[in-house]
Amino acid sequence: MIRTRRRGGQGSKTRFRHHSRHDRITLGNAIGYGVGDIFGGGQLTLIGTYLVLFWTRFCGMSISSAQSVVGLSAIISGVAALSFGILGDNLYRFSFGRRYGRRHFFLMLVPPLILVGILLWIPGLPFALYFLVYVLWVTVAQLFASAYNTLPGEMAYGFDDRTRLSTIRLLISGASGTLILLIGGGTLSIFGEHRPTGYMMFTIAITVCFAVAVLICWKSTWEMSPEEAGFGQYAGSEGFAGRQRSERLSIRAEIKLWWHRLIVMFREYASTLRIAIFRRHLALYLLMLTAGDVFGQTFVFFVIYDWNKSAAFASLLLSSGIITVPLNPLFGATMIKVGPKRMYQASFAASLVGLAWIFAAWRLVGVIAEPWWTVFAVAGALFFFIAKAPSGYLPWAVFPFIADVDQVVSGKYRASTFTGIQAGLRQLTSGLSSIVVGAILGFVGFDSSRRVQASFACNGLGALMIGWYALSIVICIIVVRRFDLDKRTDGIALAESARIAAGGEANDVEPSVRATLEDLTGQPYGR
Repeated sequence: MIRTRRRGGQGSKTRFRHHSRHDRITLGNAIGYGVGDIFGGGQLTLIGTYLVLFWTRFCGMSISSAQSVVGLSAIISGVAALSFGILGDNLYRFSFGRRYGRRHFFLMLVPPLILVGILLWIPGLPFALYFLVYVLWVTVAQLFASAYNTLPGEMAYGFDDRTRLSTIRLLISGASGTLILLIGGGTLSIFGEHRPTGYMMFTIAITVCFAVAVLICWKSTWEMSPEEAGFGQYAGSEGFAGRQRSERLSIRAEIKLWWHRLIVMFREYASTLRIAIFRRHLALYLLMLTAGDVFGQTFVFFVIYDWNKSAAFASLLLSSGIITVPLNPLFGATMIKVGPKRMYQASFAASLVGLAWIFAAWRLVGVIAEPWWTVFAVAGALFFFIAKAPSGYLPWAVFPFIADVDQVVSGKYRASTFTGIQAGLRQLTSGLSSIVVGAILGFVGFDSSRRVQASFACNGLGALMIGWYALSIVICIIVVRRFDLDKRTDGIALAESARIAAGGEANDVEPSVRATLEDLTGQPYGR
């Protein structure tokens, strides 16, 4: 239910939804939360698969300029994500945050801003407008992510409930991403892939669906109260913003104040990197998602020019990843039982086999009979999609537990701060990788406006797509050896935070608990 109440004499009415983290999560709540990732995950599928192709074919851009727009926009949005993370965690200090929620205030801003993205899919607009709209699009995506990714920790307390929320989220996200590819492939088959009509029809319709999905998420979820989040001192007061309005500051004092806030922000973000398990998680997350970006940006071109198939075939092949969607509940149950570390290791090993299979299919084009080659290539792609699915699931499923470890050290639940730096670095690596991909493809002479590419360009394209992903996996195999966050260790962190909150002393901690916490945090504890 939605509670509206007054907190003290000068407190403002709350308009956001919140319950206790110990309340039961129903299937309806979980689905309402998961629907939000139709935008969060679906927009990555839509943009990564079709946007550069659309811009280079119908908007007069070269491959390098299109990739540069994507890359520079990602870097700009990464800077914005850092601001969103700190602001989101501290929004209860402001009256409008206590009125509308520190997470839900952001969520309610997103739907109307999403609709501006329709302009990305209209040919003939100025280059500068495409750039500005795309900057807005990726910034809105970061605004959404800074609030959305924190909701499992806001809504639920236990490891199992949070894992179920993340599992349903990724189930819906995977299904929607696959549906986008199916719709795209079917539409292009009907209207033709060398005319903009088909692209425009399904991309604009899906953009509207994204806005509706975020609205449903906003209405279906809740967050912690200021007291639960560690900001109870602001619940019945005007808070920081109100105090500042009552003061008349000189320009010099105002500049000093904002400089101080900037320093505090960077200190907050720097403090997250002191948490050892977050550094390991961050490495796995950035390596695998950036590798996925490069794979998604190049796969359609790879299929067209290295496998000599159509864009519609590539889209339908990508949509075959739907077979991994029903596996998400299995991933959730397996993570609870065996932990993320073993799942990561199995996924990485199988993914290397899948990449070798795709490489073999490439080298066998024209060597074996077409029907047999098609069966071989499709089987290899399906194997790869299944193999990499756990490594795509795990970063999102693990993330809600990172703030539990940090809470032992900081005493506050700072999930949005972790989201901010994770999103900022994610956009930075994504942006740089897009620029690098464009530069490499330009260097090897790749030109998507041509029906046929030179052999050097085709070889460079294939080596880039397969080599980048393989190298990322090798590094991840090394990192994951010390990834020891699981249900048992998260429970230890939660229990210790509860003990300290009840008045316990850190130096009274049991030796086995101390050893676990020091491994997770990378810092001395209770000494």
